[in-house]
Amino acid sequence: MANNKFNAILHRATSVFLYVMVIYLPFYELVLHLLESKTSLSPSVVFWATHFYEPLVAIIILIYLAKFIILRKLPNLGRGDLYLLIFLLLAIVSVALHRGEWSRGLEGLRFLALPFVIYLIARISDYKNPKKLVLTYLWIAGLFATIGVVEYFLMPKGYFASYFGIASFGFGQNSLISTSQATAFLAGPNQLASYLLLAFFYLLHRYFSSDRHLLAEPDNYLLVIVTVAIGLTYSRSALVGLAVAALWMFIYFGKEQRKKIIYSILFIVAAVTLAVSYALMNGELLRDLLTHGSSFSQHLLATRDSFSQFIHGGVGKILFGFGVGTAGPTALKIGGIITENYYLQIIFEVGFVGFVFFGLFIAGLLTKLYSGSKTLFFAFIALLVNALFLHILADNPAMAVTIFIIVATIINIETNNVETTQITTQT
Repeated sequence: MANNKFNAILHRATSVFLYVMVIYLPFYELVLHLLESKTSLSPSVVFWATHFYEPLVAIIILIYLAKFIILRKLPNLGRGDLYLLIFLLLAIVSVALHRGEWSRGLEGLRFLALPFVIYLIARISDYKNPKKLVLTYLWIAGLFATIGVVEYFLMPKGYFASYFGIASFGFGQNSLISTSQATAFLAGPNQLASYLLLAFFYLLHRYFSSDRHLLAEPDNYLLVIVTVAIGLTYSRSALVGLAVAALWMFIYFGKEQRKKIIYSILFIVAAVTLAVSYALMNGELLRDLLTHGSSFSQHLLATRDSFSQFIHGGVGKILFGFGVGTAGPTALKIGGIITENYYLQIIFEVGFVGFVFFGLFIAGLLTKLYSGSKTLFFAFIALLVNALFLHILADNPAMAVTIFIIVATIINIETNNVETTQITTQT
């Protein structure tokens, strides 16, 4: 009886934590800059006030480990989860082996491991209500998309500083082109675009699945706002990912939804055309919209140089990497290799050995999502394409943590269905 009560409390506490992460992380940047601009708190206090969830992650993991040790029962994890555990173990070993750079390694591990550790917490918690999680996410995504559209057309650059006294944050602060890019409350336009991708494909899937008239479905109006907001970020990587996954979705629905597919293509083309036309009217050059000034050449140069350094690093570095924290967002903060590619970041940090286990984990997720949730499958494809051009799963925790929590709950349902079928068959 006591054991059941403890399990119920732990399950409830973990579920609340998952919702806190889905709700809080999109507002993290706003809270951070609000504390920095409006209080006299020290940087260390601000850091822990905004990263309060990291000690909670450690506490939850320790409680579950103690539970498994006391009960002498392993968690119900699948093969893909074991691949992820090996990948994370290799990352931890990498940090431990580079003793002279523990500070860098631990910083890199925070960026690299956060979404995956919380994914594992969601898996072992066995939470099975993705619809409620998705609805929570959609409310936030709808708010952010609306803010992105409104600020682009109605607000001046730097309005957070001029109106609210929040410095170095928001619309107009991170634009690589003379036309400001929609940002909302996230760290930059790329982060907003990738955060909205799941909403785009969820709403697009509902559009294809609905038999109601186009104008009679409320979700379609939100789909328009989300699509426009993504376009107004001028995020090339997100738009490429969206185009690839949307094309795949169009092919999937095929002849049965030909009219809706044509409408969708026409709307996307019209939205992109209007966004480009508006930028051109403001004096933007077409080549800058495509290259974002010098960022495109710098991006290619960084990717080429990092790959060259990796290849010439020797057999040991190629197999096991240069160490966690030597590439990616950590390098942007304290110096190192800027790969401009999430997969190259992983290869650089944990080598081909680590990347193989990471790849097996992702392949397993895609397989389960294809059968369990087409919405998440297509959104995940868009994000994986997006990651070819950015460290998107490492430097956008709002998106990465949200989607991996939802994915975990989908897999929890799939696993439960398989186990139920097996028990029924055996009996």
